[in-house]
Amino acid sequence: MTADTPPKNSKAGSSIRLGVRIAIAVFLVTLVVAYSVGIISGAIAENRKIDAVQLALIVLTVLVASVLVQPEIFERFKRFKFSGFELEMLGKVREKQAEQESQLEDIRLILPLLLPETVRKHLFNLDRRKTSGYRGSHSLRAELRRLRSIGLLRMKKDKHVGDMKDGSVCDLEDFVELPPLGERWVRRIREIEKAEVSQIG
Repeated sequence: MTADTPPKNSKAGSSIRLGVRIAIAVFLVTLVVAYSVGIISGAIAENRKIDAVQLALIVLTVLVASVLVQPEIFERFKRFKFSGFELEMLGKVREKQAEQESQLEDIRLILPLLLPETVRKHLFNLDRRKTSGYRGSHSLRAELRRLRSIGLLRMKKDKHVGDMKDGSVCDLEDFVELPPLGERWVRRIREIEKAEVSQIG
């Protein structure tokens, strides 16, 4: 006997189990048919006829008999349920994507009012660590104070915006840093800019 040849005992056991399942299924169906014939022929009294509970039992019996004879029916049902769950999850993912796109659009509309481009560049420079060569001025101090007031910048220890005197050259990173909220906004602004570029393309 080769390794690929199934044992005869395994085949015989499978045949016996199949025969038992079929016998049980035939027995159950026979009971249901006999009961139904008795009702139709009048052999079963009026007060013993089928009600809702008995009808449910008959349907359950038919289902059990079907599964006994063809177990793959249950597998198909499970696959069907899984497919339905998969479709439902896909629908939720699409709803979430649509919601995120709507949020990005709202932010894109208010971004020029909240953070003009001249202000945004400080966030990007800090994120990219391109902060050398900043020249102190009233407008620079005002922009940094604005970012600090809304939590997108954080002053470093013992540093003040006012220390960036007019005409002085400094490294912005010596004075301020991005807190977690600032880093989050940088990522979100990049998402918006990327979406705008893809729309144009």
